[in-house]
Amino acid sequence: MLLTQQHSTILKAVEQFQQIEKYQGVMPRKHACLFRDEDVSDLVDQGLLDWAKFTFDCGKELKGLRLTVKGQRLLDQQLRNAEMPAQITGTELAYEHLLILEDLHHFCRMPRYRRMMPEKKARHYNPTDFEDLLHRGYILKVRLKADGEQTFKGYVISTKGEHALAEARQAIQ
Repeated sequence: MLLTQQHSTILKAVEQFQQIEKYQGVMPRKHACLFRDEDVSDLVDQGLLDWAKFTFDCGKELKGLRLTVKGQRLLDQQLRNAEMPAQITGTELAYEHLLILEDLHHFCRMPRYRRMMPEKKARHYNPTDFEDLLHRGYILKVRLKADGEQTFKGYVISTKGEHALAEARQAIQ
């Protein structure tokens, strides 16, 4: 089964949401709106993605895209078959980018900050470097609503960012 570049992008984006516990492994509908409806429906028709809907006790509903087993196998197969060019590895990141990713990684392990870097802490970094990582998919924005009305905004490191950080650590050793 041949996928277009847009199809692969959608599948990879949905796969990155599997790691975020808040979304229960589902890419929310509001994020799916970034992609063309025709491309998303093609992937659903092929059985690579499913629409999932969660209903919580409080009445909140979460609807979004979930990667199927068939879709995960296809992504794994593409990853194995494709040779990783040097541009995709962590070597393309500047030293400042790696420092930001390292700090984000530590914030994501701290329960005190709800396992994310708060927006206030992110302001201490160079805005162009931070935005660059955000737009390239190394960092994800997170908005948590806790204790009823209190909202927390921040950032977490994506799977792509974790892989780049791990590759940079291996290159040093």
